[in-house]
Amino acid sequence: MDNQPTKQNLINKLDNVIKGNISREQFNQWAYKCVQNLDSRNRLSSKENQLHEYLIFLLCIDLEIEPDIYFHEDIELKEWIKKITLGIPLT
Repeated sequence: MDNQPTKQNLINKLDNVIKGNISREQFNQWAYKCVQNLDSRNRLSSKENQLHEYLIFLLCIDLEIEPDIYFHEDIELKEWIKKITLGIPLT
């Protein structure tokens, strides 16, 4: 993995999913790699730990109810962006 992602990278990626610039599956693959990277570290800062929690939660982004119908709609993604921006845990 090149650089450790930031909260802003995460927000930008979610925004790109909403805009249709990347697929939910692509986001999931990126997030999974980030989680693996963070999991391999011995110690995380509080910001890294929060990012790790966000990324783990967001691995659900590509869950489908039916083909092309996702369990979490774009409105939820927008809410998640707001919470991440404010540093609020995702639930």
